[in-house]
Amino acid sequence: MAASTASTYPFYQIDVFTDKGFLGNPLAVIVALDPALPFPNDEQMQKIANWTNLSETTFLLPPTDPTKADYKVRIFTPNTELPFAGHPTIGTCRAFLEHTQSKKTNLVQECEVGLVVLQVANNGSIAFIAPPLRKTGPVEEETVKVVCESMGIAREDVLDTQWVVNGPHWFALLLKDAETVLKASRVPTLASKQFEFGIVGQYPKAAAAAAASGEGKEDGNAPFFEIRAFPHVDLIDEDPVCGSFNAGVAQWLIGNGVAPASYVASQGLALGRRGRIFVHRDDSDLSLEASKRAVWVGGQTAVCIQGTIQV
Repeated sequence: MAASTASTYPFYQIDVFTDKGFLGNPLAVIVALDPALPFPNDEQMQKIANWTNLSETTFLLPPTDPTKADYKVRIFTPNTELPFAGHPTIGTCRAFLEHTQSKKTNLVQECEVGLVVLQVANNGSIAFIAPPLRKTGPVEEETVKVVCESMGIAREDVLDTQWVVNGPHWFALLLKDAETVLKASRVPTLASKQFEFGIVGQYPKAAAAAAASGEGKEDGNAPFFEIRAFPHVDLIDEDPVCGSFNAGVAQWLIGNGVAPASYVASQGLALGRRGRIFVHRDDSDLSLEASKRAVWVGGQTAVCIQGTIQV
């Protein structure tokens, strides 16, 4: 019996939420836009995602309706498929632009949750509109205590809490400052692993510019917040840089006046990364209630690997 012939597809590994490779959150992208090649099937996609062993692997496909979307994406963790995720959305868009050499600055992505609008800024950063929050409100005190115990955080250092569910069941703890976020000592407990949570702390104005680069030099990306997120998906405890958590936090903290309408967040320092998340609320139409204005969440990207993969 003759062996089946493998097909060869373009392959990218994109670092997301950074302009320098190896400092953000990596994403593998398999490009299946060539109509002459068969599309990988579900089993193949999941097997490849398990093999890359990254938090997410995406498959870039032709859109179902080219009049409505530029491309379609399917997103896989090592063990399951996701309807949407932030850093895979941004990274896949970069792979599409790189592969097609498109100069478009407004794009539409098709995925399981529907159509996602993206924008490409002059500096090359790519942003998506934060999905609506499905659950808000303060976090139950017993849950807060579980997280504090697993992070070595004193309860009095927690200024506020909020559910920011936008698909993933995130909740956030606002700590007294960025230093407290970075010094939190993660000791995973069985109870804490039942939750998807993150911690947020504001930088003092004087320290923000120094934190903007590894060398302490101001580079225009001075962070307003330091963020850490713990999704507990597929054995991942801490996420280097997380788009969905930042999207939820942005809507919460801009909405209650803690954050300005535009800011930069830092994430990943605790893991040796240097992620930067650009947040901007669209205030161009002041007739809209502030809560109904779009919040854009974006970041820069770096291509770290470009080649082919046989499937």
